[in-house]
Amino acid sequence: MKEYIYICKIDKKKIGEYKDKIIVEDVILTYERLNNHILVYHKNEYYQIKEYIQRIIEQPDLIIEDNSHEDTLIYLKLIEGINKKARIVVKLATNKKDRLYNKNSIITIMRQRDKSWEQTIKNKGKIIYRNN
Repeated sequence: MKEYIYICKIDKKKIGEYKDKIIVEDVILTYERLNNHILVYHKNEYYQIKEYIQRIIEQPDLIIEDNSHEDTLIYLKLIEGINKKARIVVKLATNKKDRLYNKNSIITIMRQRDKSWEQTIKNKGKIIYRNN
């Protein structure tokens, strides 16, 4: 049985210095993470933005380095069709020996209100990509 859902490929042109660090371009969502975190803590939000996950990663408004977690990026996007702001956190696969992270893996998916959106931009880390 498959342990994950394939989402898309990371656009290496948008991830700054990480383009040389990642060992694979695939982004996945593990069933373990979906069932044990996202559906437990962000269930309603997940169902609201589920169909936009690929677009958020492929066409983000912003990508921010996560100062709190090594080799982790925060993808932010305003989803205009539903007028919601979304945040997806992706742990990058940078080490071939690390079996847990042999693919870039979504850690969490959530909707953000305006204040949280601004706090994420201000406090979480350096902006490495901004959609003009």
